[in-house]
Amino acid sequence: MKIAPMAINSFAKWLVGGVPFESAKRIVQDLNNTNMTGAQKRDAAFHELGLLGYSIAGHLLNLAIELAVAWLKSRDK
Repeated sequence: MKIAPMAINSFAKWLVGGVPFESAKRIVQDLNNTNMTGAQKRDAAFHELGLLGYSIAGHLLNLAIELAVAWLKSRDK
């Protein structure tokens, strides 16, 4: 059992919200295997979360994206 992905997932759902974080994880996973730069991936994720109608503050969207990246990387270890 990997504790890090579970801890990140629980913390992010508490802080950002379950549905927005699940969306961020899906978006980050979809963008992970593209040829975009990290900055392009972040911009695309931020834009897509905005299209989904999440009206949380920009810094929380950034946090959701960063936590989703950390969650994805922690699963690979």
